[in-house]
Amino acid sequence: MVDIMKYKFAFYTNNYFNQIEQMILDSYSWEYPIFGLSRFEFSTFLHPYFIDMHNVWNRTCGLWFDGKKLVGCAINEANDEGDAFFLFDCQSRSEDKELIEEMIFFAKTTMSTVSDDGITRSVTLHIPQWNGTLKNIAEKSGFINNNWDDKLLILPFSDKDFQVKLPDGYVFVTGDEVPAFYAANVHMAAFNYSIKSVKDGEKAFTDLCNAPHYNPKLSLYILDSQKRPVAFANIWHNEKMPYCELEPLGVAWWERRKGLATAILYEAANRVKKLFPQCKGMTGGDQFFYKKIGFVEKARCEQYKWQTEIYPSWDKRSEGMKK
Repeated sequence: MVDIMKYKFAFYTNNYFNQIEQMILDSYSWEYPIFGLSRFEFSTFLHPYFIDMHNVWNRTCGLWFDGKKLVGCAINEANDEGDAFFLFDCQSRSEDKELIEEMIFFAKTTMSTVSDDGITRSVTLHIPQWNGTLKNIAEKSGFINNNWDDKLLILPFSDKDFQVKLPDGYVFVTGDEVPAFYAANVHMAAFNYSIKSVKDGEKAFTDLCNAPHYNPKLSLYILDSQKRPVAFANIWHNEKMPYCELEPLGVAWWERRKGLATAILYEAANRVKKLFPQCKGMTGGDQFFYKKIGFVEKARCEQYKWQTEIYPSWDKRSEGMKK
């Protein structure tokens, strides 16, 4: 007799976008999300043209339903890096053994990536430290702790505004005042690549402006004395979130060590506080710079990796393939 699972599976289609986003927003009431609003919308709208990979989620994102209610989602960043993030509709569901085992099987078989050797297949599962049930099941399924974790840092807000110090000759402008290629150029200069690496950067950042929670007033740029873009920070927020999220931040390499990153983050924080007085802080990156200007660690997400070697069926070594 075949066991019938209580949850129904579906691959992602664009029709499910709103349900996933609502599940993500609801999760802010009970955890620090491992895959928050900014990550979801950034992956959705920027990555297709930024990394030239389209409709990735249609083939690699799995959804589980209890009746018509979305209760679980296995998702990546719309790329082929072999990462997996598990989303749930509530904290108790994130400890459901039956659901977790199904999601882990899907992550191994459908979300894993193949190395350049054409043999090694692997997937990295991001697990919040508090979810012992998921850790235990992952370890029993062959996942090994990478001894690496993602730290969530947040800049706390208070009643007092941050002191913004912008060097002479530089000015702030917002996303409704500049074309999208400004963001593409700053990102390219900040992360040291050229146009040939991201041919459609302008198209990618144009599409990002169509994200439901993109707010041009919270998309800040710094222009130099010639009105050229040299820094960029984009802030995401929804009133269900206790804090806002930074994604991305970039400063052109020739403009570093002038205080532009600090200035644009503090300016963004002050603007968020005026628009959303209930907002308690801003997320940032896991770097010393953020801690130096006031960000504090709030949560960690551990990485567990599974890998196996898959040989062609006619290769004798395939008989000993690990499962």
